[in-house]
Amino acid sequence: MNDIVYAGKDAARAAELAATRKYWQFIRCGGRGEAKCEKGGASYARGDILVVPPLTGCTRAERGDDGYIFMEGTALPFRSLQTVKEEKGGGFAHAFLQAERYFGEGGERSSAVLSALGDLIVSYIVAQTERQALSPVVESLCADIAANVSNSSYALDAVIRALPLNYDYVRKLFKSQTGATPHEYLTSLRMRLARQLLLSGMSNQYSRYSVAQISEMCGFAEPLYFSRVFKKHFGAAPSDYGRQPDALT
Repeated sequence: MNDIVYAGKDAARAAELAATRKYWQFIRCGGRGEAKCEKGGASYARGDILVVPPLTGCTRAERGDDGYIFMEGTALPFRSLQTVKEEKGGGFAHAFLQAERYFGEGGERSSAVLSALGDLIVSYIVAQTERQALSPVVESLCADIAANVSNSSYALDAVIRALPLNYDYVRKLFKSQTGATPHEYLTSLRMRLARQLLLSGMSNQYSRYSVAQISEMCGFAEPLYFSRVFKKHFGAAPSDYGRQPDALT
């Protein structure tokens, strides 16, 4: 999820990746201007982030201080070009700078940090836009899911069916506004929590938490199933991922 495949200021390399239309493109703009795509356009100022979904072309006047990040495995509700304002305190600027640095370094440690930075950038974008983008029923369901991330008895289907709306309608509405089905959204939150626990090296008073304990903290009743889901998301078993160098240092 939110895997960074390129981060830097090489406009030529960015153009090559953009031409494939396979990746989410995030451009930190070095100046003011207008961007155009097949489905319309967007204006932007210095420091703004242009979000270009896959399959969406984008033309604009480039600047030497533009920053580019390309990701795959990203779930955002956008279907056309969007402009997102800089975070208070310059969160995007810092994240783009760090992503460029670690992408240039390469290596296993850098891969872990880039994964965390991808999540951070997408989280910033969601935080900036979801209040306007989400309908009350989707916002309520998101909050309920977040509150039950660690609850292995959480019956998401039952929660959806208890709503005064058609089950399929709620699922389609949720996906149209978040880019994921309710179950995919729940799994994504649980995987983020699992990765944070593994990378942080959290422990009880005696030793680091085991995979089985982390599985339980992330709402999975079966550690083996948790391990399969984790490996599918991150390409490594939890036990191996937890031995990677701490991405937070």
